[in-house]
Amino acid sequence: MPFFESINDKFFNPFCCRNREIYFECISLLIEKSKEIPILYETDARNCLILYLQNCLYSIETENIGEEVSSGRTPQENASSILRYFRACGWITPQEIGRSGDNIASVSAYCRKLVDAIHKIFDMDSNSAITNHIFSIYEILKSSFGKDSARAIRPYSNILLPLIENECDLKNELLILKDSVQEIMRAVTKMSDANSLGQFLLKDELLKRFFNDYFFVKKSGLIPSYIASIERLLRKLRDSELYDQMVKEYMKLKNVDEFRAKEKINRQFVELDSFISLEYDQEMGYIDKKINTYYNLYSVRMMMVLSNGTNLESLLNRFLLFLKGLNEQERAVVIRQIAPSHRLMHVGYISRKSFERRKKANPNMKNAGIPSDELPLDEKKRLTDELLTAIPDQYSMDHVKDYLDEKVSDKGQVSVEEWGVRTREDAMMIAASIIYSGSVGFPYDVVFEEGMVETEVAAISRIKIKRKKDE
Repeated sequence: MPFFESINDKFFNPFCCRNREIYFECISLLIEKSKEIPILYETDARNCLILYLQNCLYSIETENIGEEVSSGRTPQENASSILRYFRACGWITPQEIGRSGDNIASVSAYCRKLVDAIHKIFDMDSNSAITNHIFSIYEILKSSFGKDSARAIRPYSNILLPLIENECDLKNELLILKDSVQEIMRAVTKMSDANSLGQFLLKDELLKRFFNDYFFVKKSGLIPSYIASIERLLRKLRDSELYDQMVKEYMKLKNVDEFRAKEKINRQFVELDSFISLEYDQEMGYIDKKINTYYNLYSVRMMMVLSNGTNLESLLNRFLLFLKGLNEQERAVVIRQIAPSHRLMHVGYISRKSFERRKKANPNMKNAGIPSDELPLDEKKRLTDELLTAIPDQYSMDHVKDYLDEKVSDKGQVSVEEWGVRTREDAMMIAASIIYSGSVGFPYDVVFEEGMVETEVAAISRIKIKRKKDE
């Protein structure tokens, strides 16, 4: 079945909207949230989006996505609208009531794959990616020869294709390493002062991403042994019975004859063997060469920056050769004349933290604190009272009573629909009134009715809050 016939017609619409950055961040947050809990309910999804929108760095532009989304609306209203839009576009599965009575807001499988692919392509964080691919190739090959291995049932789909995918990813990561070296070299050549060069070395994430992978691959003694084992296992796989099973499986999958199946599989094996045996070493050698060039460029550039653009090494070399050709009296005259010529031309403020010496912590120092036995009982009681009164209980019975006095009309009762639950505080006050209902001194009763009420904050049971008649 064609791809575009199996997905929603509006599936790609959120990437074409004005607030596409916000929508992408929202669906990424929902995917991460679904990895932390067994079932992602709509209430959890809405609360997650509300928290994001409250701290969002992007400005929400006004647009119509079936309903209006804008910075003039509350985060609760925007979160509800975005969830409904995601469900209309097929990013969230259709409405389904879970065991808790709330709708399930699971992210659809196609949306998960799309978002993961986008992160994989464009995210610059590639820490440990190279070694992960090498380990994956080794583990696939090793498990394929295990006793009663499940991979041997469908060797082409479960062995050869995963090997090719990891090889392609490994190639891409090596290309990223090569591009990173070039970016570093271009950035260093643009430095005009020592301060900017120091900030680049300390803060630039490009260096961290590059060297985390590069030095682990080069300095770890495990990697060469894994490469040698992969070469040996590839030869063993090609000479085993699994090769004939791969040919038969490929013939069924692609509906081709045996000759074409063997030709295709042989080319894939040759490519794998060529990359592991030759191209990997060549690519790492090229990166080594670029690293040496980078360090040489860095040292020369650093020296030129600190010398105000002058190559002091070449200048000093010429000066020493000049002194060598003079006799003793002429050399003394030249040294006396050049002695006062060294003077400070430029001062750049870096920071006191860059050169201050930190004091060592005294390990023999006793812990500072007030012994509890030195405080009298009156002082303890005073501090306790101050602590309790400084932060009053926001949802105490008195506060809930005062809050309901304002909401309950003259007829003595109010329903959730009439209330208009718009904020988290409204929902918490309803929950507190349910808790205090029936308590001595609380002048309101809560009556539960059938069904649920969908509010801007959460789905709440249909209830009425009535004033007691004896109050």
